[in-house]
Amino acid sequence: MTAMANMGNLVVALPPSDIWLTDEQAADFLGYANTYFKASIICLKGFPKPRYIMTNPKGRRWNLKKLSDWLESRPEDLKKAAGRPRKI
Repeated sequence: MTAMANMGNLVVALPPSDIWLTDEQAADFLGYANTYFKASIICLKGFPKPRYIMTNPKGRRWNLKKLSDWLESRPEDLKKAAGRPRKI
């Protein structure tokens, strides 16, 4: 997955390792857009750690490559199910 940004006449393509998502963007990418992101997903085993750009939770940023790798590495029986997942 590559992100494209149109900057005037210049189009910039970034590799996933250079893309950082907010909580809302990460939740949407992982399919948890309509649930409370922290309670739903951050507690799961092996979930990537965020980078903080500010000291409060609004400053969390999630690396797209790490999220993608984590999602791909999960066994089929642990893929997203409806509702809040159990803590493992």
